[in-house]
Amino acid sequence: MLTKAKIEKSLKRLGIEIPVVFYELTDSTNTRAKEFAKSRADGKREPVLFVANGQTGGRGRMGRSFVSNFGSGIYMSLLLYPKEKGYDTTRATAEAAVALARAVESLCDARPEIKWVNDLYLGGRKLAGILCEGELLQSGEIGYLVVGMGINVYKNAVSEEISAIATSIESETNRAPDRSDLTAMTVNELLNRDSDVYSEYKARSLVIGRCVTVMGANESYTAQAIDVGEDYSLIVERDGKTERLFTGEVRLKI
Repeated sequence: MLTKAKIEKSLKRLGIEIPVVFYELTDSTNTRAKEFAKSRADGKREPVLFVANGQTGGRGRMGRSFVSNFGSGIYMSLLLYPKEKGYDTTRATAEAAVALARAVESLCDARPEIKWVNDLYLGGRKLAGILCEGELLQSGEIGYLVVGMGINVYKNAVSEEISAIATSIESETNRAPDRSDLTAMTVNELLNRDSDVYSEYKARSLVIGRCVTVMGANESYTAQAIDVGEDYSLIVERDGKTERLFTGEVRLKI
């Protein structure tokens, strides 16, 4: 079972002591983290971790829902206060993807890939989703940043209806990590970003060099994904011309 005490113990083993807010069941840890950030009365700008055993309203990018079956995965949101100006959710999402991939690989002997910009894949199917939300101040600084993650750990995290496109750690490796240890390892990676994040993001890319369908706001089109920029934009080639994508979604063409 995943409990607050077990999470705190796993964090402490890694030398991390931050407040943990734990729910057996909530609507969305991102929602809870944002509400906390907006009403925070202590004036502190220290990280706070929100974790739930299950969610009734898990959210993904572009308004999509994220299935969060009780006791079957990790549903967490880390509230952060980045100091860098110009720090945006695209960069935050990419860095979170690398952090999560590293954590999974360190505990599960499996190497996740990243589908631009926010999904982790394992065995060709979606393993985890990331949703970063925050507040941008007029000064250009970040008021707060919430890094939300949903990770399918056990086989029952994925229903039969979506098993063709989604997977779990247990399904791919025939074993599952301790959820508190994976939570703590992910937090450790998020709090200790290094200069290799960009190069690792590219090395783990599932889309570079592949034909994709770009799902734009007004149109969808086929393009070749050729690179990821240092700003984590996806560079695609379409009809002999290159474009940079900062938002939206791409789907892999079989």
